[in-house]
Amino acid sequence: MFAGASAPRQGPFESGRGVTVEVVFEDGERAVDAWDGRDVRREFVYRSRSRAVSATVDPDQRILLDVNRTNNSSTIAPQAAAAATRWALRWMAWLEHAMLTYAALV
Repeated sequence: MFAGASAPRQGPFESGRGVTVEVVFEDGERAVDAWDGRDVRREFVYRSRSRAVSATVDPDQRILLDVNRTNNSSTIAPQAAAAATRWALRWMAWLEHAMLTYAALV
């Protein structure tokens, strides 16, 4: 939940555009929409010839108090291989720096 909208709600209607959502479709088309962020979940309905591939909440990272940014997006196809490769490369770079630091001190 993001209770950062300042205007009060008017019954069931939203007020404010506190949280941005970007949806990417198979043909490369992008749809950007927003809502006030006060509800735990919000459903968006789009009319498109192709299906949605991914959705990202706060794609521009404007909400600076977001502690866990890894849960801001979802994709239809799993990205496990790319994520594992990225984390392995980061770990190897860290290990290299640690070994160089140790070698400089010994």
